[in-house]
Amino acid sequence: GYHFYLGHLGSPALTVLATGLTESLVSYGAGVRNAQLVHNQVATKRDRVPVRPIMPIGPGFTAQWLRNCLVIAGIRVFSDPLACTLQWMSGADAASTISPGITMCGDFLASLLCGGLSMPLNQMSNFQVTSAACLTSTPAKRAALALRFLKSQYLMKTASGFVRLRQTMLRDALLRSSYLGCLFCCFSSMERLAFHVQPSWIQ
Repeated sequence: GYHFYLGHLGSPALTVLATGLTESLVSYGAGVRNAQLVHNQVATKRDRVPVRPIMPIGPGFTAQWLRNCLVIAGIRVFSDPLACTLQWMSGADAASTISPGITMCGDFLASLLCGGLSMPLNQMSNFQVTSAACLTSTPAKRAALALRFLKSQYLMKTASGFVRLRQTMLRDALLRSSYLGCLFCCFSSMERLAFHVQPSWIQ
């Protein structure tokens, strides 16, 4: 999907937005239904939510779209600059071809970074589809509820009155970034290998 859009749009940034939108439209309905089914199995009767029919958009869609765009941008936008930086740090000639190993490291670091940054959006999306209040609210109210949820999960006030991050934020960011770092690094490596074996596939 990414290379199809890139051939028509030309801009990597616009292509990331289009690819993220396509991925979200395809996966949103099934993902929401799965999240609600799992939520209802562990929630109290009062906190259970009606399971929505599979639809391409709805509550939490914007957060999911932005999350997907950010994750895709890792290997599509930020990987090459990071690989160039690693090439420079290694002392190699900046004009020389970047080695496959450094390219893979760039993919991994970019995916780690974007995976961690996308964690709050992922949590917002999940909350908005498993909260009865969000499901019956306006988009503006839904966003306010999601921000309040993130604040309650990841911020705390100390005895002296200062606000600091909870340890759960670091935990959730590390879990998501490590998972996506490995996943997208492997995907990108297989894609590069496929295009090396059959260059016409990128046309």
